[in-house]
Amino acid sequence: MSIAIPDFWKLVMDSQLLSPEQCQSLGAEYGHVKGAAQEGNARTLSEWMISRNILSRYQAKILLAGHPGPFVYGDYQVYDRLESGRYAGAFRAVHGLTRHPVLLHFLTGARTQDPTAWANSVARANALCQLKHPNLQRYFEVVDLTTFKFIVSEDLEGQTLAQLVGAGPLEVGDACRTMRIAALGLYALHHSGMIHGDVRPHNVWIEPSGNVKLLVDPIEYGIGPDLANLATDADAALRTDYLAPEFVEPGKVPDVLTDVYALGCATYETLSGKPPFEGGDVTQKLRRHAEEPIRPLREFGVPEAVDQLVSYLMAKNPGVRYQDLGTVIEQISPFIDPARLNPPVTSPIASLPTYEAALQTKQTAAQVSPTPAANPTPAVNPAAAANPTA
Repeated sequence: MSIAIPDFWKLVMDSQLLSPEQCQSLGAEYGHVKGAAQEGNARTLSEWMISRNILSRYQAKILLAGHPGPFVYGDYQVYDRLESGRYAGAFRAVHGLTRHPVLLHFLTGARTQDPTAWANSVARANALCQLKHPNLQRYFEVVDLTTFKFIVSEDLEGQTLAQLVGAGPLEVGDACRTMRIAALGLYALHHSGMIHGDVRPHNVWIEPSGNVKLLVDPIEYGIGPDLANLATDADAALRTDYLAPEFVEPGKVPDVLTDVYALGCATYETLSGKPPFEGGDVTQKLRRHAEEPIRPLREFGVPEAVDQLVSYLMAKNPGVRYQDLGTVIEQISPFIDPARLNPPVTSPIASLPTYEAALQTKQTAAQVSPTPAANPTPAVNPAAAANPTA
């Protein structure tokens, strides 16, 4: 659709991205751009604003489609939507006051509508927000705007281990280093009294610096797989590649030892390029985890000692497995170049301390304010609200 320049400016103001005064000043500046008076239109204006970092390309796309957003959600301003990858559907945003970059994960569905379920979800997510560890994805806060509900996390650059292994198995030293750093994050999670419940390459993030972060579902962590729906839920079915033999027992919930087993499966895949029991349906995979010996990693050229390490991680008898992540970290360390043993030290984004201070001020104010009655309404997905067509 074609939008006149005055209408485009109105959309920008309605979006709350810019004030009327800012739009007026920018409009005058754009008017002096060569060719703007004769050939200018909303699209060329938007390209000019993109080149000046006034608008993002995503924001311009929504505005040119005739929608004023929404871009502003509470304290956050959305500037992009991830279309692919591990976080497809999440929104990149900045904190309005501090301009700190974050990722917004919007929540919809039944858990946002039932008061008890929503309160439980908020409590679980808030507990995870208290964790700060360089090898765990960082979560900052849960935001409930009634119509929109979302969780705020750090924005990550890089790729998942699953994407990396998709191109082929890692060299032994690199594989052991990656899994050791992931184990450091898992150890911190366990030390805080939490269980992951879904350790797999899909949830191991490799940053450009070489650092590794374990990704954690902010609400579903530690919750066992719904075996009744694994056969019909494609993503959930993938979890069966990493489920400990104990899950054949009805009602089994994840624990430290099932996380250790899953880490073993992920290590196996990182070294071989494929999960230990590839192929078959959900029932067959669960049975194979419980009964079938794993194919020795030495058949993939992996040293005998590393093969033995993985066999202890994946022992079918939980009592034979390594009993904690501290032991896992100790046992895997000898297979890594000492110069690369520890994760790289990276400096936090400069705006992080100011952002954390703003969050603390907000939380302190919330503690002295009356809490409204729990009456959640159905949450809306921002993509549906904006409905871009440009």
